[in-house]
Amino acid sequence: RSSAASDVYKRQSVALGCSTDTRGTKTLVDYVDPNIGTAHCRWFFYTPAAVPFGMAKLAPSTDAHLGNSGGWQAVGYDFRHTSIEGFANFHEFQVGGIVFAPTVGGLQTVPGELDDPDSGYRSRFDKKDEIAVPGYYSVILKDYGVKAELTATQRVGFHRYTYPKSEQANLIFDIGNKQGESGEVKDAEVQYFDDGRVEGYVVTSPVYVDIYQKGADVRMYFSAVLNKQPIEVGTFVKDKFVSGKYQAKGPGIGLYL
Repeated sequence: RSSAASDVYKRQSVALGCSTDTRGTKTLVDYVDPNIGTAHCRWFFYTPAAVPFGMAKLAPSTDAHLGNSGGWQAVGYDFRHTSIEGFANFHEFQVGGIVFAPTVGGLQTVPGELDDPDSGYRSRFDKKDEIAVPGYYSVILKDYGVKAELTATQRVGFHRYTYPKSEQANLIFDIGNKQGESGEVKDAEVQYFDDGRVEGYVVTSPVYVDIYQKGADVRMYFSAVLNKQPIEVGTFVKDKFVSGKYQAKGPGIGLYL
């Protein structure tokens, strides 16, 4: 279950005992750097916005839409890349999907390519604007001036996007496209409800699932709750979008607000 909410969980240090001054001390988790080893890693490796063994494992993606035809290539987040295409909620072995992407300006509904960020909704970013620690991730999307923040509980992912003042701000739900190791999408559905919920599912056919359990698939379901009411809702299939439509079904679909 993924949720876009008005506030996110804030990490706090807790000291027990009234006579001990713990300022300046560190716990082992404070030494963890999630970005180590991400120059050539697996899809499920990089999930800074997660708790141990949690179901919601959030992370930025730099090349996730490329997939991995052999089931093992490096996909997802690569520290050498300089643009982010979105923020995916599921990161497991052969499982990936449900991407959020905040943008400003004209609507684009495809992620675009690494060597041409302007060809899609992806955005450039600077490493100096990126924070990745266990349980929390944030970054500034330079092309849009949006601050993105991610965190999670055991089953719920929280996204907070802070937009600059603009004439048009968008939130894209890229639902029906392959992500990382997820494989080709067999079916997908997304629907917006008047109470602010966005719900749906994705059915994929990952490489290793097809090898070891012929005919089986992976099914991911999600329910997102928004804290803002959009002034316009629409759906898309790849780069074709329709304003005013609240529901879409099939591979390649998505929803924009």
